[in-house]
Amino acid sequence: MTPTAIALIAAFRTLADSLPGMYEKQAAPGVTSLMSGLPMATLNGVFTDAARPDVTEIDRAAASLAGLPLPWSIQFRGEPEPAAERVAARYGLTARMTIPLMLYRPPSDQQARPARASAAAAVRVAGLADRADYAAALAAGFQAPPEIMAPFSSPEAFTLPGAVPYLAREDGQVAAVGLGIFGEGIAGIFNIATVPAYRGRGYGRAVSSRIVADGVARGADLAYLQSSEDGYPLYESMGFRTAETWTYLSSAAGA
Repeated sequence: MTPTAIALIAAFRTLADSLPGMYEKQAAPGVTSLMSGLPMATLNGVFTDAARPDVTEIDRAAASLAGLPLPWSIQFRGEPEPAAERVAARYGLTARMTIPLMLYRPPSDQQARPARASAAAAVRVAGLADRADYAAALAAGFQAPPEIMAPFSSPEAFTLPGAVPYLAREDGQVAAVGLGIFGEGIAGIFNIATVPAYRGRGYGRAVSSRIVADGVARGADLAYLQSSEDGYPLYESMGFRTAETWTYLSSAAGA
């Protein structure tokens, strides 16, 4: 198991343990059942940080989720083995999505490839008083209904140990938001979202760079994230590189 995979699954578990409407249960070493309560297959299901998980344990965890009224998936590091694919197929999980896990090691003399100075200066840690603006920007950035993103702007999300919400403002309006989750020697970048009207001005880069910089200040020598297809060129330009690709098998309706 790589430290990054362990850190990412640990971050998922921390969020599920702490945010309203979510829960997780470790089904076996390296295998976790996680339900966010949100109608997104990649946020519900069976997750593993093992490169070759025990298929029997994957099956057992999947059985506990079958029949729930939410789209869900089984996540694998890399390509699942044929036996694992057969397990997923028994639960109707045959649609395939891949998401890159990207890493960045900040040079000793540089915290992150620089953002535009104006955008970088606009980034700060979000406080409880910013929750409403943060929630609106998060939903707008992901072009999702506000209720789907609500747990990530809850009081629990804003007071979670080791997790720091960030926002960038332009002329008083929130332009972009993000979440840093910091562990021992590692910084995770989550939920980078730029309001459509402010895209192309460097705010996504600025928020991501601030999370890297704050991670370095906390002793991190590695940053990680999972990137969307649209975000990939940005993170590649910042120096992030794909370490591995994760596969999510879900129902066609929930893909």
